[in-house]
Amino acid sequence: MTLLERVERTIRRHAMLAGGESVLVAVSGGADSVALLHVLATLAPAWGLRLHALHVDHGLRADSARDAEFVRRLGERLGIPVDVATVTVERRGSLEAAARAARYAALAACADRVGAARIAIGHTADDQAETALMRVLQGAGLRGLAGIPPVRDRIIRPLIECRRVDLIAELRQAGLEWVEDPSNQDPKFLRNRIRHELLPWLTESVSPEIADGLVRVAAAARATVGALDRIAASELERLAEIGDRAVILPLKALRALPRDVAAEVLRQAAARLGSGTPLRAWAHRGLRRILATPPPRKRFRIGAVTLEVSGPRLRLALGTLPPLTQRGVPVPGRLPLPEIGLVL
Repeated sequence: MTLLERVERTIRRHAMLAGGESVLVAVSGGADSVALLHVLATLAPAWGLRLHALHVDHGLRADSARDAEFVRRLGERLGIPVDVATVTVERRGSLEAAARAARYAALAACADRVGAARIAIGHTADDQAETALMRVLQGAGLRGLAGIPPVRDRIIRPLIECRRVDLIAELRQAGLEWVEDPSNQDPKFLRNRIRHELLPWLTESVSPEIADGLVRVAAAARATVGALDRIAASELERLAEIGDRAVILPLKALRALPRDVAAEVLRQAAARLGSGTPLRAWAHRGLRRILATPPPRKRFRIGAVTLEVSGPRLRLALGTLPPLTQRGVPVPGRLPLPEIGLVL
Protein backbone atom coordinates (compact mmCIF):
# COMPACT_ATOMS: atom_id res chain seq x y z
CA MET A 1 0.00 0.00 0.00
CA THR A 2 1.40 3.40 -0.97
CA LEU A 3 1.51 6.32 1.43
CA LEU A 4 -1.28 8.11 -0.47
CA GLU A 5 -3.46 4.99 -0.30
CA ARG A 6 -2.83 4.70 3.44
CA VAL A 7 -3.80 8.34 3.99
CA GLU A 8 -6.97 7.95 1.93
CA ARG A 9 -7.87 4.86 3.95
CA THR A 10 -7.41 6.85 7.18
CA ILE A 11 -9.53 9.72 5.87
CA ARG A 12 -12.36 7.35 4.96
CA ARG A 13 -12.08 5.18 8.08
CA HIS A 14 -12.49 8.16 10.42
CA ALA A 15 -14.83 10.18 8.16
CA MET A 16 -12.36 13.08 8.15
CA LEU A 17 -13.48 14.41 4.78
CA ALA A 18 -16.39 13.84 2.45
CA GLY A 19 -14.92 15.75 -0.48
CA GLY A 20 -15.28 19.36 -1.55
CA GLU A 21 -14.20 20.89 1.77
CA SER A 22 -11.98 23.85 2.46
CA VAL A 23 -9.08 22.67 4.64
CA LEU A 24 -6.62 24.73 6.67
CA VAL A 25 -3.30 22.88 6.96
CA ALA A 26 -0.99 23.56 9.91
CA VAL A 27 2.60 23.72 8.59
CA SER A 28 5.51 24.23 10.95
CA GLY A 29 8.07 23.42 8.27
CA GLY A 30 9.08 20.13 9.89
CA ALA A 31 9.02 16.85 7.98
CA ASP A 32 5.58 15.74 9.25
CA SER A 33 3.78 18.97 8.34
CA VAL A 34 5.55 19.30 4.98
CA ALA A 35 4.48 15.74 4.17
CA LEU A 36 0.92 16.57 5.24
CA LEU A 37 0.75 19.56 2.91
CA HIS A 38 2.32 17.59 0.05
CA VAL A 39 -0.06 14.63 0.48
CA LEU A 40 -3.18 16.79 0.72
CA ALA A 41 -2.06 18.84 -2.30
CA THR A 42 -1.69 15.59 -4.23
CA LEU A 43 -5.13 14.38 -3.16
CA ALA A 44 -6.86 17.76 -3.59
CA PRO A 45 -7.92 17.41 -7.26
CA ALA A 46 -9.55 14.00 -6.74
CA TRP A 47 -11.22 15.06 -3.48
CA GLY A 48 -12.16 18.56 -4.61
CA LEU A 49 -10.30 20.13 -1.68
CA ARG A 50 -9.48 23.81 -1.32
CA LEU A 51 -6.30 24.12 0.71
CA HIS A 52 -4.93 27.01 2.75
CA ALA A 53 -1.82 26.75 4.96
CA LEU A 54 -0.97 28.47 8.22
CA HIS A 55 2.44 28.72 9.85
CA VAL A 56 2.41 29.77 13.50
CA ASP A 57 5.50 31.66 14.68
CA HIS A 58 5.72 31.22 18.46
CA GLY A 59 8.59 33.70 18.73
CA LEU A 60 10.53 31.32 20.98
CA ARG A 61 13.67 31.25 18.80
CA ALA A 62 15.69 34.11 17.38
CA ASP A 63 15.66 32.49 13.92
CA SER A 64 11.96 31.56 13.86
CA ALA A 65 11.34 33.91 10.91
CA ARG A 66 13.44 31.55 8.80
CA ASP A 67 10.84 28.80 9.23
CA ALA A 68 8.04 31.16 8.20
CA GLU A 69 9.89 32.09 5.02
CA PHE A 70 10.51 28.42 4.26
CA VAL A 71 6.78 27.66 4.53
CA ARG A 72 5.92 30.61 2.29
CA ARG A 73 8.28 29.28 -0.41
CA LEU A 74 6.80 25.78 0.00
CA GLY A 75 3.32 27.20 -0.51
CA GLU A 76 4.43 28.97 -3.68
CA ARG A 77 5.92 25.74 -5.02
CA LEU A 78 2.74 23.76 -4.31
CA GLY A 79 0.37 26.54 -5.36
CA ILE A 80 -1.21 26.86 -1.90
CA PRO A 81 -1.83 30.21 -0.16
CA VAL A 82 0.06 30.59 3.11
CA ASP A 83 -0.63 32.81 6.11
CA VAL A 84 1.79 33.40 8.98
CA ALA A 85 0.48 34.10 12.48
CA THR A 86 2.80 35.44 15.19
CA VAL A 87 1.63 34.55 18.69
CA THR A 88 2.69 35.41 22.22
CA VAL A 89 3.41 32.40 24.42
CA GLU A 90 2.98 32.71 28.17
CA ARG A 91 6.19 31.58 29.83
CA ARG A 92 4.58 30.66 33.13
CA GLY A 93 3.91 27.00 33.77
CA SER A 94 4.43 24.47 30.98
CA LEU A 95 5.99 26.11 27.94
CA GLU A 96 4.83 23.23 25.73
CA ALA A 97 1.21 23.56 26.89
CA ALA A 98 1.24 27.34 26.49
CA ALA A 99 2.69 27.12 22.98
CA ARG A 100 0.11 24.47 22.04
CA ALA A 101 -2.77 26.62 23.31
CA ALA A 102 -1.52 29.67 21.40
CA ARG A 103 -1.04 27.59 18.24
CA TYR A 104 -4.51 26.05 18.30
CA ALA A 105 -6.10 29.43 18.99
CA ALA A 106 -4.31 30.87 15.93
CA LEU A 107 -5.43 27.92 13.81
CA ALA A 108 -9.06 28.33 14.89
CA ALA A 109 -9.00 32.06 14.15
CA CYS A 110 -7.46 31.54 10.71
CA ALA A 111 -9.91 28.75 9.87
CA ASP A 112 -12.80 31.07 10.71
CA ARG A 113 -11.29 33.83 8.60
CA VAL A 114 -10.71 31.70 5.48
CA GLY A 115 -13.88 29.65 5.88
CA ALA A 116 -12.15 26.31 6.44
CA ALA A 117 -14.43 23.46 7.51
CA ARG A 118 -11.47 21.33 8.66
CA ILE A 119 -8.07 21.97 10.25
CA ALA A 120 -5.46 19.36 9.30
CA ILE A 121 -2.65 18.60 11.77
CA GLY A 122 0.42 16.48 10.99
CA HIS A 123 0.46 14.04 13.91
CA THR A 124 1.73 10.59 12.95
CA ALA A 125 1.62 7.04 14.28
CA ASP A 126 4.99 7.75 15.92
CA ASP A 127 3.44 10.69 17.81
CA GLN A 128 0.64 8.36 18.90
CA ALA A 129 3.10 5.76 20.20
CA GLU A 130 5.12 8.42 22.03
CA THR A 131 1.97 9.83 23.60
CA ALA A 132 0.74 6.42 24.77
CA LEU A 133 4.11 5.62 26.36
CA MET A 134 4.32 9.05 27.97
CA ARG A 135 0.84 8.60 29.48
CA VAL A 136 1.85 5.21 30.89
CA LEU A 137 4.88 6.80 32.55
CA GLN A 138 2.66 9.55 33.95
CA GLY A 139 0.21 7.02 35.41
CA ALA A 140 -2.70 8.08 33.20
CA GLY A 141 -6.00 6.25 33.19
CA LEU A 142 -7.82 4.73 30.25
CA ARG A 143 -8.81 8.10 28.82
CA GLY A 144 -5.20 9.25 28.86
CA LEU A 145 -4.05 6.07 27.16
CA ALA A 146 -6.47 6.80 24.30
CA GLY A 147 -3.85 9.27 23.10
CA ILE A 148 -4.34 11.56 20.13
CA PRO A 149 -7.82 11.39 18.55
CA PRO A 150 -7.86 11.10 14.74
CA VAL A 151 -10.78 13.58 14.68
CA ARG A 152 -11.88 16.13 17.26
CA ASP A 153 -14.48 18.69 16.24
CA ARG A 154 -13.09 20.19 13.02
CA ILE A 155 -9.49 19.06 13.64
CA ILE A 156 -8.38 16.08 11.54
CA ARG A 157 -5.12 14.13 11.52
CA PRO A 158 -4.77 12.36 8.15
CA LEU A 159 -1.25 11.05 8.93
CA ILE A 160 -2.14 9.47 12.29
CA GLU A 161 -1.75 5.92 10.87
CA CYS A 162 1.48 6.67 8.96
CA ARG A 163 5.03 6.12 10.23
CA ARG A 164 7.48 8.99 10.13
CA VAL A 165 10.06 6.97 8.22
CA ASP A 166 7.57 6.53 5.36
CA LEU A 167 6.81 10.25 5.30
CA ILE A 168 10.50 11.10 5.01
CA ALA A 169 10.91 8.57 2.19
CA GLU A 170 7.97 10.23 0.39
CA LEU A 171 9.50 13.69 0.80
CA ARG A 172 12.85 12.56 -0.57
CA GLN A 173 11.18 10.93 -3.54
CA ALA A 174 9.24 14.16 -4.21
CA GLY A 175 12.38 16.29 -3.83
CA LEU A 176 10.93 18.26 -0.93
CA GLU A 177 13.03 19.61 1.93
CA TRP A 178 12.04 20.43 5.49
CA VAL A 179 13.47 22.31 8.45
CA GLU A 180 14.53 20.90 11.80
CA ASP A 181 13.36 22.61 15.00
CA PRO A 182 16.23 22.45 17.54
CA SER A 183 13.70 22.30 20.39
CA ASN A 184 12.70 18.83 19.19
CA GLN A 185 16.12 17.64 20.37
CA ASP A 186 16.00 19.33 23.78
CA PRO A 187 16.12 16.58 26.47
CA LYS A 188 14.39 18.79 29.05
CA PHE A 189 11.10 17.85 27.35
CA LEU A 190 9.86 14.37 28.30
CA ARG A 191 8.51 13.67 24.80
CA ASN A 192 11.97 14.23 23.30
CA ARG A 193 13.59 11.80 25.74
CA ILE A 194 10.92 9.24 24.87
CA ARG A 195 11.40 9.83 21.13
CA HIS A 196 15.19 9.82 21.02
CA GLU A 197 16.13 7.56 23.96
CA LEU A 198 13.40 5.38 25.46
CA LEU A 199 11.50 4.23 22.35
CA PRO A 200 14.67 3.41 20.39
CA TRP A 201 15.94 1.42 23.39
CA LEU A 202 12.62 -0.46 23.70
CA THR A 203 12.59 -1.12 19.96
CA GLU A 204 16.06 -2.64 20.12
CA SER A 205 15.79 -4.43 23.47
CA VAL A 206 12.14 -5.54 23.63
CA SER A 207 10.57 -5.65 20.17
CA PRO A 208 10.97 -3.90 16.82
CA GLU A 209 7.16 -3.71 16.78
CA ILE A 210 6.88 -1.79 20.06
CA ALA A 211 5.59 1.41 18.42
CA ASP A 212 2.87 -0.50 16.55
CA GLY A 213 1.88 -2.18 19.81
CA LEU A 214 1.53 1.17 21.58
CA VAL A 215 -0.62 2.45 18.73
CA ARG A 216 -2.91 -0.57 19.14
CA VAL A 217 -3.15 0.07 22.89
CA ALA A 218 -4.20 3.66 22.20
CA ALA A 219 -6.80 2.52 19.67
CA ALA A 220 -8.28 -0.03 22.09
CA ALA A 221 -8.42 2.54 24.90
CA ARG A 222 -10.06 5.06 22.58
CA ALA A 223 -12.74 2.56 21.57
CA THR A 224 -13.50 1.79 25.22
CA VAL A 225 -13.64 5.46 26.16
CA GLY A 226 -15.97 6.12 23.23
CA ALA A 227 -18.31 3.40 24.46
CA LEU A 228 -18.21 4.86 27.99
CA ASP A 229 -19.09 8.32 26.67
CA ARG A 230 -22.02 6.97 24.66
CA ILE A 231 -23.38 5.02 27.64
CA ALA A 232 -23.09 8.10 29.87
CA ALA A 233 -24.84 10.28 27.29
CA SER A 234 -27.68 7.75 27.11
CA GLU A 235 -27.98 7.65 30.92
CA LEU A 236 -28.01 11.44 31.10
CA GLU A 237 -30.88 11.59 28.63
CA ARG A 238 -32.74 8.86 30.56
CA LEU A 239 -32.28 10.25 34.05
CA ALA A 240 -31.88 14.01 33.88
CA GLU A 241 -34.38 16.83 34.09
CA ILE A 242 -32.66 19.59 32.17
CA GLY A 243 -33.70 23.20 32.60
CA ASP A 244 -32.23 26.52 31.49
CA ARG A 245 -30.15 26.97 34.62
CA ALA A 246 -29.90 23.56 36.26
CA VAL A 247 -29.73 19.82 35.71
CA ILE A 248 -31.53 17.53 38.17
CA LEU A 249 -30.48 13.89 38.64
CA PRO A 250 -32.04 11.16 40.84
CA LEU A 251 -29.40 10.29 43.43
CA LYS A 252 -30.37 6.63 43.82
CA ALA A 253 -30.14 5.97 40.08
CA LEU A 254 -26.81 7.81 39.87
CA ARG A 255 -25.42 5.70 42.73
CA ALA A 256 -26.52 2.53 40.95
CA LEU A 257 -24.40 3.28 37.89
CA PRO A 258 -20.80 2.04 37.56
CA ARG A 259 -18.57 4.70 39.06
CA ASP A 260 -16.88 5.75 35.80
CA VAL A 261 -20.25 6.02 34.05
CA ALA A 262 -21.70 8.11 36.91
CA ALA A 263 -18.69 10.45 36.84
CA GLU A 264 -19.05 10.91 33.08
CA VAL A 265 -22.80 11.61 33.51
CA LEU A 266 -21.87 14.41 35.93
CA ARG A 267 -19.26 15.80 33.55
CA GLN A 268 -21.65 15.81 30.60
CA ALA A 269 -24.37 17.39 32.75
CA ALA A 270 -22.00 20.21 33.70
CA ALA A 271 -21.07 20.67 30.04
CA ARG A 272 -24.78 20.98 29.19
CA LEU A 273 -24.91 24.00 31.50
CA GLY A 274 -22.29 25.78 29.45
CA SER A 275 -19.29 25.25 31.70
CA GLY A 276 -17.10 24.19 28.79
CA THR A 277 -15.64 20.74 29.13
CA PRO A 278 -14.83 20.05 32.79
CA LEU A 279 -11.93 17.73 33.48
CA ARG A 280 -12.75 14.14 34.38
CA ALA A 281 -10.94 14.67 37.70
CA TRP A 282 -13.59 17.33 38.48
CA ALA A 283 -16.36 14.78 37.95
CA HIS A 284 -14.71 12.16 40.15
CA ARG A 285 -14.16 14.67 42.98
CA GLY A 286 -17.80 15.70 42.81
CA LEU A 287 -18.96 12.10 42.71
CA ARG A 288 -16.95 11.16 45.80
CA ARG A 289 -18.62 13.93 47.81
CA ILE A 290 -22.09 13.15 46.51
CA LEU A 291 -21.80 9.43 47.29
CA ALA A 292 -20.46 10.06 50.79
CA THR A 293 -22.48 8.74 53.75
CA PRO A 294 -24.17 10.85 54.87
CA PRO A 295 -24.33 13.01 51.71
CA PRO A 296 -23.31 16.66 52.05
CA ARG A 297 -26.05 18.79 53.60
CA LYS A 298 -24.86 22.03 52.06
CA ARG A 299 -24.34 22.93 48.46
CA PHE A 300 -20.74 22.96 47.37
CA ARG A 301 -18.81 24.20 44.35
CA ILE A 302 -16.21 22.55 42.22
CA GLY A 303 -14.87 25.11 39.79
CA ALA A 304 -17.76 27.03 38.23
CA VAL A 305 -20.39 24.38 38.97
CA THR A 306 -22.55 24.27 42.11
CA LEU A 307 -23.76 20.86 43.33
CA GLU A 308 -26.52 20.34 45.88
CA VAL A 309 -28.10 17.19 47.28
CA SER A 310 -31.71 17.73 48.27
CA GLY A 311 -33.40 14.57 49.52
CA PRO A 312 -33.31 11.99 46.73
CA ARG A 313 -32.16 14.43 44.06
CA LEU A 314 -28.94 16.09 42.95
CA ARG A 315 -28.95 19.55 41.42
CA LEU A 316 -26.12 20.94 39.27
CA ALA A 317 -26.07 24.61 38.39
CA LEU A 318 -23.60 26.96 36.78
CA GLY A 319 -22.60 29.62 39.28
CA THR A 320 -24.69 30.33 42.38
CA LEU A 321 -28.46 29.96 42.51
CA PRO A 322 -30.88 31.12 45.21
CA PRO A 323 -31.83 28.41 47.73
CA LEU A 324 -34.82 26.17 47.18
CA THR A 325 -37.89 27.40 49.07
CA GLN A 326 -41.08 25.64 50.04
CA ARG A 327 -44.15 26.50 47.96
CA GLY A 328 -47.73 25.39 47.83
CA VAL A 329 -48.84 23.61 44.68
CA PRO A 330 -51.98 25.12 43.12
CA VAL A 331 -54.47 22.52 41.87
CA PRO A 332 -55.24 23.08 39.11
CA GLY A 333 -52.50 25.52 38.06
CA ARG A 334 -48.82 25.99 37.25
CA LEU A 335 -45.97 26.33 39.72
CA PRO A 336 -42.80 28.02 38.39
CA LEU A 337 -39.59 26.78 40.00
CA PRO A 338 -36.96 29.28 38.81
CA GLU A 339 -34.31 27.78 41.08
CA ILE A 340 -34.17 24.68 38.89
CA GLY A 341 -35.44 26.14 35.63
CA LEU A 342 -38.65 24.07 35.57
CA VAL A 343 -42.43 24.58 35.77
CA LEU A 344 -44.76 22.08 37.44
